[in-house]
Amino acid sequence: MVDYYGELCTRMYESNKSIAEGKELDFFLSFVKDKNMKVLEPMCGNGRMLIPFMQEGIDIDGFDISDDMLNLCKEKCEKLNLNPNIINDRIEEFKSDKKYDLIMIPFGSFSLLPDHIVDQSLDNMKLMLKEDGKLLLTIITKKSEPEEILNWVQTNCIQFSEEKIVESKKVNFDVKNKMLHTKLKYDLIQGDTVIKTEIMDFPMRLYENDEFENTLTNNGLQKVVIHEVVNGYGTGTSFYVYECTI
Repeated sequence: MVDYYGELCTRMYESNKSIAEGKELDFFLSFVKDKNMKVLEPMCGNGRMLIPFMQEGIDIDGFDISDDMLNLCKEKCEKLNLNPNIINDRIEEFKSDKKYDLIMIPFGSFSLLPDHIVDQSLDNMKLMLKEDGKLLLTIITKKSEPEEILNWVQTNCIQFSEEKIVESKKVNFDVKNKMLHTKLKYDLIQGDTVIKTEIMDFPMRLYENDEFENTLTNNGLQKVVIHEVVNGYGTGTSFYVYECTI
């Protein structure tokens, strides 16, 4: 069975990507100049960015296509006495009566979208932005030739109280469409017995230098500013955020 961020993937993700913090969080919070601003986080997942924003008293909405991720976000919020406004929806189809001051997609999630969905999604987000609103997007760039993995290779193992989840993957790179296709397998193991398996297709669009800026401008977005967040995910890491307006 192929799941998209199903139960086992969600548990694995939560084990080391629960809540945004440090310079990554500070960067995105710096764009909220007024607590009355309305913020939208498409692809909000387990609430790693949405929850800290709520804790700061910021009016933020979110959506995602994974029920498991959304349910986990709700459980975390309940423990913190927070009431999230999150729904299951697709970025190219989401509709709202609201207009937002800030729309943000952190952690490279926008690279999960193939090109034809990118154009639809940008058009849709433009409809959601206020005239002076800002869109913040992180992407994954192609730094070197991807290594293909033809057979299952174990990449992670998380031990829980009486069981463990083992992650394995296969990888191939679609040169024409610049898509890195990773097939992830999650095995839930109790003792020596595999009691549940999830398989997930995880496509990732790898952008060349300057390519994504051209994508934004070709879709009618303006005033593109590229920010490098040094040590954003911890010491020795960095990522780029594209800021733009309509």
